[in-house]
Amino acid sequence: MISIDYHQRLANISGQITRLFLLIISLFILFSFNRFLFFSLFSDSSEGTNEFFKILNGFLLGIKYDSATIIYGLSIPILLFYLGIVIPVKKYLPMCSIISKIWTTLILFLFLFIFCIDVFFYEFYQDHLNIIFFEIFEDDTQAVIKTILRNYPVFAIVTGLVILGSVVYYLLGKVFYHQNENLIKPLKHIGILGGSFIVFAIMARASFGLFPIGMMDAAYTDDIFLNKLAPNPVFTFEKAVEARLAQKSSLPFWRRNKYKDDIQSAFSKTAEYFLGSDEKNLDSTITTNSYFIQKSKSNEHLKSNPPHVIIVMMEGFGSWILDYESEEFQISCGISDWINKSIYFDHFIQAADGSIYNLTSTILSIPAIPQTIPLSQQKYSITSFESALAESYRRNGFETTFVYGGKLSWQRLSDFVPHQGFDHVYGEGDFDYNTPKTDWGVYDEYLFQFVFNILINSETPQFIVFFTTTNHPPFELPPSFDSPSLEMSDSLKTIIRGNEALALKRFAAYQYTSCYLNQFLNDIYTNEKLMNTVTAVTADHNLQGIRNYSSKNILHRFRIPFFILAPESIISQPKVIPTIGSHVDISPTLINLTLSDAKYLSFGRDLLNSNLEIIAVNQNGVLFLPDHVLWYDYQLKQIRHLLSWKTQDRWELEPLTKKVNSSELIQRLTMYYSVASFYLEDEWNKKSLSLTIKKEKN
Repeated sequence: MISIDYHQRLANISGQITRLFLLIISLFILFSFNRFLFFSLFSDSSEGTNEFFKILNGFLLGIKYDSATIIYGLSIPILLFYLGIVIPVKKYLPMCSIISKIWTTLILFLFLFIFCIDVFFYEFYQDHLNIIFFEIFEDDTQAVIKTILRNYPVFAIVTGLVILGSVVYYLLGKVFYHQNENLIKPLKHIGILGGSFIVFAIMARASFGLFPIGMMDAAYTDDIFLNKLAPNPVFTFEKAVEARLAQKSSLPFWRRNKYKDDIQSAFSKTAEYFLGSDEKNLDSTITTNSYFIQKSKSNEHLKSNPPHVIIVMMEGFGSWILDYESEEFQISCGISDWINKSIYFDHFIQAADGSIYNLTSTILSIPAIPQTIPLSQQKYSITSFESALAESYRRNGFETTFVYGGKLSWQRLSDFVPHQGFDHVYGEGDFDYNTPKTDWGVYDEYLFQFVFNILINSETPQFIVFFTTTNHPPFELPPSFDSPSLEMSDSLKTIIRGNEALALKRFAAYQYTSCYLNQFLNDIYTNEKLMNTVTAVTADHNLQGIRNYSSKNILHRFRIPFFILAPESIISQPKVIPTIGSHVDISPTLINLTLSDAKYLSFGRDLLNSNLEIIAVNQNGVLFLPDHVLWYDYQLKQIRHLLSWKTQDRWELEPLTKKVNSSELIQRLTMYYSVASFYLEDEWNKKSLSLTIKKEKN
């Protein structure tokens, strides 16, 4: 048996642990530098993020987040060396030094890689790496990879990190090495090891409170950007991984919240609050779904002259950029003229951040529920929902069609959409093989032509939903496109964040799609056969990755266009409607405008009904109300913002000027999400029962 000198072993371990503190200090410097770089890249002094002490507090708070991240990153080396106290193997400590050197090199490589990814992620999503990161790869994975390789210097970044990793590996040899240290009293070695262990434990918690540091501790000010200054991207990514794992295995929203035992009450109260139903007149014995069943008015003209109904969902078609249109900056390419001829909802917001969520909210008229993966990726994908908008039109004699410019494998549309009342479902594969395209789909000009051909050759009323793709990274345009003037004004340049050339590339893609939308609308409304057409135009989400949004501009962060064109027999005159709505409201608005005596189920409201209060909801936990806006974070279980409208036109927000019952608002918001969640589960259970009965008969 090999003899071990435990006095020398304690000296060697304490010496190694002491050297580890030099590495920890270096990592604190690295993380602080990354935070300074983040602040330099994304802060906007014009939006109020220039208060020195608030900024300083953000950097100091960031040290706590860095502390936890660093210790967890070095946990393996720390654990290995402390185990050396009780493992009586002579070669154990030299082996620990080698393993620790390799491990720490890999961890530092990972840290640096996450730092780099976070810059590009924040540029687009205005947030550190979060759960949306995983949803990116639920898109067309091949297209995602091609887009990343084409738009970002991935090879240069990886090459640089590999070179840097080699240098780091060499330098770590100054930290992790085995030698016999000078002997001092054993109690001193024990004191060093014990004291260091306590320090490591404190650093890992980064808090002397009841709980370790968490994301909720980041909200130290009322400034949205500064609240993102402290958490480092490694910490937020780790929390995103936790949330993703919990999301995939969690119960439905309604079961996780207080209404799991009283869903009937949630339905009746939500119908009253969000749809304006009179709770006193609601029958307590009716089924839950019946609370949300509505009916359009009788209209003899619509019965005898049913119009074609088209929904155009434009990729990345944000509203705010239209405010900067001029002769020199023709961003809308004529669409602003169509808006002036339409019913325009100028306070319309996206139901969620992701395209698939907003597409789902449009065709099913249900809100996007917090902390859930897309419906098309869940068991619900093969369920035919009672609220399906296309089914309402099919029941009324319309031929229904869905067209996507990209692959139908994206978000499993080929499994999901055919069950939602569409007679025909087309994707990139249905276009001629030689049709020019990007990695994400055919160029939009060919998509518009494809839909126009369906309309012009139709003999029956058509209901068509189609979704463009060209205004999407990598923002490639066909060389044949002759772009109108697109010269940015100085006022626009002042709000652009980051690379102006990249912003201009995005504006060019926005303009390209707008030009062909303009041509599509011209083709429809100058053709006698198609004059009786109702066209609703909206976006999947805002134009992202261009600018920052302060707390006063929450509306503009989520705001997208929604306008409706129709013959005079349906829309007598153009008007602007300031009612706040979202994708979930498109279905009831169109049904009431174009169908007579049509029963339908919807979680939204007819935005043309001027008697309803202003209420709109976003998946992030944002509730827009007539007097104020609540933003509640369901993951952290805390209020992010509670603000008042600054003026009656509801364009900007300010801190609350009067007391508001925030608990009641959160309760109402939770009720709304809960009933939508229950509805999905209930529809799935009906479908499952139907499948079981069919199977037993066979």
